[in-house]
Amino acid sequence: MVKLKTESVKVRIETDRHIIVGTVHPPSVSYRSRLSDLLNQKELSFLSVTEADVYTAGQPKAAISSVAFLAVNLRKIEMITPVEE
Repeated sequence: MVKLKTESVKVRIETDRHIIVGTVHPPSVSYRSRLSDLLNQKELSFLSVTEADVYTAGQPKAAISSVAFLAVNLRKIEMITPVEE
């Protein structure tokens, strides 16, 4: 099994009901190394997010959940932006 080297990108994901702040891991040694390339993969239905904090949309002050892993349905994402650390 070949393990791809990945790069971590902290992101803020907005859906109609939630705001999710966590880390995604696009491969860094392939032609799909950008966040936009990861989102546009036709074979993906879900985006893997690690170390995710989940907030209710409109109430972003207190996380309703913090999880090590979260799979987000790509069709539900309204906006995703990198977060500066």
